[in-house]
Amino acid sequence: MIYFLLCVPCFAGKIVSFYSSTDPKHVAVLSDSALEKEPEIDHFMHLCPGYGGYELLHRSGDLRSWIDVRFQGKTSDLHGDVMNAGRGQFVHKANHVVEWRGVREGDVFTPFALIYRVNAQDPENPDKSHTTLIVIALNKGDAKLLGTASGKNEDADAKKLADQAAPKSE
Repeated sequence: MIYFLLCVPCFAGKIVSFYSSTDPKHVAVLSDSALEKEPEIDHFMHLCPGYGGYELLHRSGDLRSWIDVRFQGKTSDLHGDVMNAGRGQFVHKANHVVEWRGVREGDVFTPFALIYRVNAQDPENPDKSHTTLIVIALNKGDAKLLGTASGKNEDADAKKLADQAAPKSE
C-alpha cells in the first residue's frame, strides 16, 4: 500500500526578506530642491529600485518623507496613510533601509509587502521623537497600508503583519 502525504506548504515557496535602499547614492534623482536656485520648500523625489517589477518613489516635502509604490506604471499614493500612521509631526523615513517580504521559489523572489521605519516628532514635546515600522501590502498596482509596529517586538510584529499579505495556497 502506498500513501501520499499532500503538504501544501511543502510545494509553496518560502517566505523570506530581501532588502533595498533609498540612499540617494543608489537611486535616480527625479527632483530635488537642493538642485534648485530658490525652492519654495524643501522637497525631493527619488526613484528607487525594487523587486518583482516594483519601483519605489521616495518623496519628501516640508520636512516629511514617505514611500509611494509603483507597479507597471501605476503609482499608489500612500502619503496620507503614512503621515497618519506615523503618529506625530514631521513624519519622515528614518533610514535608507526597505525590507521586502515575499515568497522565494527557486531563484525567483515575488514580493507581497514592504516594511520601513519612519520617525515622528512628539506633538506634545517637540524635543522628543519616536520611530514606527510602516507595513505596506503591495498587491500589484494597488499598494495599501496594512498597519504599523513599534515597541519591544516591533520587528517580529511587523513581519507577522506583512506576512498576512502573502498569497494564499490553493
